[in-house]
Amino acid sequence: MNNILALALLTFKDGLRQRVLYGAIVFSLLVIFVSILISGMFMRQITKVTLDFCLSAVNIGGLLVPVFLAVHLLARDIERRTIFSILSRAISRKEYLLGKFGGLTLLTGAIMAVLAGATAVALMISKLIYAEYFFAELSWSSILLSICVSFLGMTVLNAMVILWSTLTTSSFLATLLTVGTYLIGQSVEDMVRFISTRTPGVEISPVVEHTVRAASYLFPNLAAFDLKLLAAHGLVIPGRELLFLLVYAVAYTTAALTLAMVSFQRRDLT
Repeated sequence: MNNILALALLTFKDGLRQRVLYGAIVFSLLVIFVSILISGMFMRQITKVTLDFCLSAVNIGGLLVPVFLAVHLLARDIERRTIFSILSRAISRKEYLLGKFGGLTLLTGAIMAVLAGATAVALMISKLIYAEYFFAELSWSSILLSICVSFLGMTVLNAMVILWSTLTTSSFLATLLTVGTYLIGQSVEDMVRFISTRTPGVEISPVVEHTVRAASYLFPNLAAFDLKLLAAHGLVIPGRELLFLLVYAVAYTTAALTLAMVSFQRRDLT
C-alpha cells in the first residue's frame, strides 16, 4: 500500500509539471467567467446558460488528464526505461499500475475541484450582476453532485487509459483508443435508444444493430455520468440513480484495472 501511495503522489507531482495542464485550466477558467457575460444575452435562462458553460468547462478540465496526460505519463516511463528503476525497488507491476491510476485520479480530482470553485465564484458574481430571482431555483447540492458524478465518469475513463496503455505498444494508438472510448461512451446510449424505437420507414442493418449493442456492453456508458442538465434546472438528483452510477463506476473501473494488470503482467518490456 505504501508503494502505491508513493507512486500515486509521484505521478500527481509529475502531472503538475506538464505545461499543457495549465493551458487547459486557464482556458476552462476563461470559459467559466465569459459565461457570466454570455448568460446576460439570455435573460430568461441566465442560470441554465451559466451552469451549462461552467459545468462543461469542469468536464473539459477533467477530460484533460485521460486524453492528454495519462498516456504520455505512462508511455514515457517505458520509452525512457525509467520503469525498470521503479520496478527494481520492490514494486510489483500491479502496484505500479495502481499507483499510476491513483495519481491520475488525484490529478483529475484536483483539476475539477479548482474549476468547481471557479464555478461557484462565477455564480456568485452572476447573482450580484443580475437580479437574484433568476437564481431562485439554483441548487448547490445538485451542482456538487453533478460534478462528483462527472468525476466518477472521468475515473472510469482513466481506468480505460490504463487498460489501453497495457494492451498497445504505441502511445498514439492508446490515445486514439481513449478518444474513441470517450466518443462511443457519449453516444452509444442514444444509438441503442434509436435502434430500440424501431422508427417506421427506417431500416437498420442487423450488422449495425449487433455492433451497437456489443459496443454498449464493451464500452462504458459515459453519457450516464453527465447530469449537468438536471443541475442547471435545479432538479433533485435521485439517490437511486446516484447509487447505481457509483456501483457502475466501481465495477467498470475494477474490471478495466484487473484486465490491465493481467495484460501488463504478461507484457515484455524489453
